[in-house]
Amino acid sequence: EQKESSTQSGSNAAEKSAEKITVTITSPKAGEILQGNKDVSFDAVASAGKAPLSYRWSSSIDGELSTSRKFMQNPSRLSKGGHVIILKVTDATGSSAQGSVLIEVM
Repeated sequence: EQKESSTQSGSNAAEKSAEKITVTITSPKAGEILQGNKDVSFDAVASAGKAPLSYRWSSSIDGELSTSRKFMQNPSRLSKGGHVIILKVTDATGSSAQGSVLIEVM
């Protein structure tokens, strides 16, 4: 019986993959160096998934940054160093995906 339930889970996962969310961070670009006091746009494109989508931007150094699809951030308010910027997008069914870029804050 356990085999049946895992098979059912597998088919549910396969059904969900047809609606698989994709996340692409469009700004900042991977490898970008952020510095100074000029706000930088953080933006992304998420496709598929069941609306509404929720967004959670975070930094490997500074933690949560925003829960908006896009936002402006002043580099002087981020810790200096190499950051992995991660955007996790979750849809109405609880399915999620994430995208990430590595940036440097000077």
